[in-house]
Amino acid sequence: MTYWEGVLARLSVPGIILMAVGALLYYEAPKVCQLVLKEKGERAVVPMKGIGLVMVLLGVLILLDFIPM
Repeated sequence: MTYWEGVLARLSVPGIILMAVGALLYYEAPKVCQLVLKEKGERAVVPMKGIGLVMVLLGVLILLDFIPM
């Protein structure tokens, strides 16, 4: 087994998914809020970005094994 196969074998799939969804939610918050909330979408952009950032941080913690899965 090569070095990179060992590294990839230790990565946590839930951590990767949580991190990817959180990053997507953070960067696309204005579009998501406009689609979901129509008129009140502008007011929800900042909280949506905060939720995305928290999801990314939780995904990183899972990947770094601070939160075991």
